This record gives sequence, C-alpha cells and structure tokens, in this order.
Amino acid sequence: MQIDAETDDRLGGETATSSIGIRVPDLGIEMGYRPAAGVAPESVACQLASHIQDDILSKTGMIWPEDQGQGDQPLVPGDSGWHRESEPGVVVPYGQAGGAHRPDSSLDAVVRWWLGYWFVGVIADPAGDVWFSEHEFVGDLSAIAPGVRVDYEVGDRFHGQLRKATVVRFAD
Repeated sequence: MQIDAETDDRLGGETATSSIGIRVPDLGIEMGYRPAAGVAPESVACQLASHIQDDILSKTGMIWPEDQGQGDQPLVPGDSGWHRESEPGVVVPYGQAGGAHRPDSSLDAVVRWWLGYWFVGVIADPAGDVWFSEHEFVGDLSAIAPGVRVDYEVGDRFHGQLRKATVVRFAD
C-alpha cells in the first residue's frame, strides 16, 4: 500500500494539506480522501483503510488484508491498525498489511466475510459471491459471522463486481 501526501487530482487538485491519495498498486486500486478539519490522525487512517478495503473487496473479489490462517474473513480497520474483528488487539500496523488472496471456492451458502463496522458482508456462491448489508438481512445482526449458513435471493443489481442480495436470512 502506498499513501501519497502530494496533490491529488481526483479531488480537484487540492494541496497536500487537504487531501490524501492511497494506492494498492498490486490490485490496481486507488482513491483520494479529504478528511474534515480537526479530525484526529488515527481517525483519518481508519477512514482511509475502511474505504480502500471496501473498494478492494467489492471491485476485485479478493480478501484484503488477509488474516493468515483465518480463512476468508479479512482484518478490519481500527484507530491503531488492522485487527481481527473477534480480537480487537492490533494485529498489523497501517502501512504493513500483507497481500490479498482469492476466496475459498469450496464454500457455498455461508457468510464468507462480515464487516461489522459497516454492517456489510458477502455470501459464498459458486456462481459468484453475493454482497449484502443490514438492509437485506432478516434476523439478529449480532449473530452474523463468517461460516454461518444462510438462505438468500439474488437481485439484478451489483456492488462493484459482486451481485447484490435482495433478502438474506439464517438457513433452517
């Protein structure tokens, strides 16, 4: 990952003090971000991380940043760096996230990953993964976790390259 403090043309040519560019060259993902005045640096880092993570997950289908040995649930951003959602202690400082990996193609009809900070997740499907949010889910959001079996219906809309669910519920 590269973070640029130079002029970012994606934000109208603003100066280095008002915008930040972030890139993950290996995946062809980049974005610009303009933090609000007075926001703490750790909050800016967390916002940058969460936005670039959504772009990577939804536009490439890759799991990033991967949590070695933890399946398809990516690390999640926090004020101090990347961590396991189930274990809030910092695992990886920002700027040192590892690579991305392709999702496990053997999974079917289970939650592949869940980002509780945004209430969005992906369901493993052999025809292509399916994105969903709290709005499509019927049931107790606090019980959603990777590996949970679900029933779902797929609509004709997309979130990045991922198909969007219209309804998701726990499987019987």
